[in-house]
Amino acid sequence: MDSLYDDAELYDLVAPPDAAMERFYVEAAGGPGRRVLELACGSGRFTAPLAASGALVIGGDLAEPMLARARAAVAERGASADLVQLDMRDFVLGRHFDAIVIAANSLMHLHSRADFARACSTIRQHLAPGGRLLFDVFVPSARLLSLPAGQRELLGVFQHPQLGEVSIEETISYDPITQVSRADWYWSTAERRDFRHTPLELRQIFPQELPLLLEAGGLRLVERFGDFDRTPLTAASHRQVCICSAMV
Repeated sequence: MDSLYDDAELYDLVAPPDAAMERFYVEAAGGPGRRVLELACGSGRFTAPLAASGALVIGGDLAEPMLARARAAVAERGASADLVQLDMRDFVLGRHFDAIVIAANSLMHLHSRADFARACSTIRQHLAPGGRLLFDVFVPSARLLSLPAGQRELLGVFQHPQLGEVSIEETISYDPITQVSRADWYWSTAERRDFRHTPLELRQIFPQELPLLLEAGGLRLVERFGDFDRTPLTAASHRQVCICSAMV
């Protein structure tokens, strides 16, 4: 069984560039001389444009294959950034940042309340006065979380430069006590069914509990939107796009 983050090229199939996400994070966090830390930076799809905006960027991730891809992405933009291996729950960089970014649901890898508190506390210690934490997480989907165990649903069909057409099916199993959903992704081509199997466990963070989790780690929710165009969060929203500050 593989990790989703073992193969950066396959990861990029399911996490392609998103102009609206990129614009939000660059406008809210980037800019010449801004000190930016991107946690769970992955393959660099936000690291690269943040660095290209003139920001002084550090990107951190646990997976070395993703960091290697991020270094290449930054170089392709003619920019520079420091890419380091770190765990967002516990790191010491010895500097402070104007913005800390955790994009694309990466905060949902913090499964327990203790993990969330550790990460928030560490982030708070790295924010400069007036600094902001920016992140986005899904609004939990009642439909997806109530799917019968083992029932496969098509996640998408993607075009790979060597493998050709790749389809991904997923099953979802949700534990309502821990609020962790386990998705199992099955990757197939026309010739090779289920050639890859990747699990993905994500903590579901409900809108009413999110401010409480942040406050337990010393952070305050300043603004929350329903999408990257800063539309209001409503019952129809699929995302929580958040801007936070350190509590005083």
